Amino acid sequence: MWNFPVLHVTADLVLRSDKFPAGFGQKSRDWFVKQLPKSFAMINRLEAQIPGKYKMNLSAEDKLKYQKMLRDGRMDLTKRGVYDAGMMSVLKKARCSVDKANFECSMPGE
Repeated sequence: MWNFPVLHVTADLVLRSDKFPAGFGQKSRDWFVKQLPKSFAMINRLEAQIPGKYKMNLSAEDKLKYQKMLRDGRMDLTKRGVYDAGMMSVLKKARCSVDKANFECSMPGE
């Protein structure tokens, strides 16, 4: 196991927006952000149970390469309309709350 987040969850929700109150989407994103500390605590608890012999740290150089590759993919999918720009902004805030030194945290976009 690499000691680097490699999971990227994608979900598509098809909603009949006329059946939801105005502002529902933003309220949903706000709720998601409020759940992040609880979710990260659970992830940390579960990761702590993984024996060290299964973990491998990436070099700083490799970590940066992966971060750039993942960002390029997210930016491309957002540009093509596959990902919602608003949600990508929320997810960027989540990533930057975990790793403030991440190069993308000081960049515009997402």
